[in-house]
Amino acid sequence: MEKTTGNFVPFFSVITVVFNDLEGLRRTQASVEMQTDSNFEWVVVDGGSTDGTVEFIRSLDLPCLKWSSERDRGIYDAMNKGTHLAQGGYVIYLNAGDSFTDKNCLSDVKSILSASGLPELCYAGCNYQFSDGSLRYRAPRQFEKAIRYGMPAMHQATFYRRDFLEKEPYSLKYPVSADYFISARCYLRGARACYLNRAISYFGVGGNSTKKINQVLIESWQIQRDVLKINLIERTVGAIRRFLVHRLMLVLYYFIHASGGDAVKTSDEIRPTG
Repeated sequence: MEKTTGNFVPFFSVITVVFNDLEGLRRTQASVEMQTDSNFEWVVVDGGSTDGTVEFIRSLDLPCLKWSSERDRGIYDAMNKGTHLAQGGYVIYLNAGDSFTDKNCLSDVKSILSASGLPELCYAGCNYQFSDGSLRYRAPRQFEKAIRYGMPAMHQATFYRRDFLEKEPYSLKYPVSADYFISARCYLRGARACYLNRAISYFGVGGNSTKKINQVLIESWQIQRDVLKINLIERTVGAIRRFLVHRLMLVLYYFIHASGGDAVKTSDEIRPTG
């Protein structure tokens, strides 16, 4: 089932995938609705939830809302579906439980995109959010240098020009690192990037990409070898860097969790993979 409201062509498409995470979707909705720049659509892709999520979406009376609900093959399949539904000039993937940091996020991103000549990519900053409420800022990194080792920015802080994305931007070959694959493909196709060095979103630490370090390292190695064609030495350096960063994040996550904080539940942590 799909519901579409409004016929305007928006500047942004905010794509949210959700599965049985009504609480997380409410948080995301609140941050989307508070944006001062209203030139966007909100595309919600539900994976067949049974916890009241669909009923909640049906109850929303938002002119910018477009949604669907059906089973999918995992989070990246759902994000591809959202891309197909999107009509905005730029897309950002802000999944259930993720949220914008304040009301001016889209307005500030639009300003930097316009001032930069509407490039194919915009990388912004993101706040890692731990279960005790503490934050760690992750600044965007220079595209051409960072891509050889990892993501220039979190996908919750990355804007893609929709007409530059491929038909199936997220490869299901990489269950936890398809966001790295899409940036690698953009790099090979000559994408230009601009940067906004301030946090525009929160990312709850504790999902698949935080916990499944072995799979992250394997998939990143494969992308660097098969897509980016990076030599063995650089791939090894990249693997070490990723290992150290993920180990630090895991230590912080489990230290907070062990000290009594509730784990931050993220959409990629609870969504089925098939």
